[in-house]
Amino acid sequence: TIMYKGRTVLQAMVGQPSCVFLYGPPGPAIRASEEPQQVVFPSPAELPDQKQLHYTGKLLQHVTPGLQLEQRGLALWARRMGKCKVYWEVGSPLGSASPSSPAQLLERNCNTPIFDFSTFFRELGEFRTRRRQGSPHYTIYLGFGQDLSAGRPKEKSL
Repeated sequence: TIMYKGRTVLQAMVGQPSCVFLYGPPGPAIRASEEPQQVVFPSPAELPDQKQLHYTGKLLQHVTPGLQLEQRGLALWARRMGKCKVYWEVGSPLGSASPSSPAQLLERNCNTPIFDFSTFFRELGEFRTRRRQGSPHYTIYLGFGQDLSAGRPKEKSL
């Protein structure tokens, strides 16, 4: 799900082990089995606030050549290729009172593990057998251009 200032602007299902988030016209796909699935950020033109539209448009220009997510083994990896800073954290769904992990900056052109499925499955088992009070965190937040935990609700961020 892609949200601009708390408004859902795109929901997409990724059906491959990797995807790349882009802004602008998608590049040509060679073969689906070799290329990551492309998820294109929608135009911010529908944002009602002109100042926010300008800021979001400028920010999105620096997303290219993209942010790649790839499942390898029991981990989800991220690679930021564009100039736009991207922060990530793992937490509960929006609206939950449960705190997220501290936000971390994805370094440019560096593969970074952002989710460990083995930890998730272990914590889920503990939750099901009542050895853990709360459900394990499973929502991955990616903040483009700003740290999501910088004192404002995630719904107010890009």
